[in-house]
Amino acid sequence: MYTDIERLLSLSKKGDTKAKEQLLSNLEPLVLSSIRRYYYRPHLYEDLIQEGYEVVLDSIEEYDPDRKVYFLGFVKLRLKYHYLNKHKEKQTISLNQTIGDDGMELVDILQDDGPDPLERAIQIEESQVLKEAINFLTPRQKEVVVAYYVEGLTLGEIAEKLGIAYRTVVNTKTMAIERMKKTIVK
Repeated sequence: MYTDIERLLSLSKKGDTKAKEQLLSNLEPLVLSSIRRYYYRPHLYEDLIQEGYEVVLDSIEEYDPDRKVYFLGFVKLRLKYHYLNKHKEKQTISLNQTIGDDGMELVDILQDDGPDPLERAIQIEESQVLKEAINFLTPRQKEVVVAYYVEGLTLGEIAEKLGIAYRTVVNTKTMAIERMKKTIVK
């Protein structure tokens, strides 16, 4: 068998298409066993066989007998790594693919708990407007607004933290809000 394959390989390298066909026929069991062993997907079987034939044909062209490696071993390794690498390929699944017997599609069971794209765009725009409005505040007003709305401190805690009167914190916050409203309305 090895001598027959070596003979067919030699003829195939010279361009004999009949020899290539015979070599593919002789190596079909190797292709099939490689599929079963390394990447068994029954629904892709025909495509996987064709890919295996391509690997064999490429191997004919790339095989170098001077490397002291048998052709069958060379082809076997190339098939093995070809099918193992198929696992790395991205598998795409349609959202319209039916699942189960009731005809329900995959898209029907997906749910998104987050805001829809329009709501998200509005949130982003609003936060950007607020950031711009905060830039028009005095340093003390920024400090009070951030402490109250971002850090969640009470007005009394802010007064204590800054070492100022409670009423000053209330007035500073009120003036900051008014200034921000004027900036946003422009």
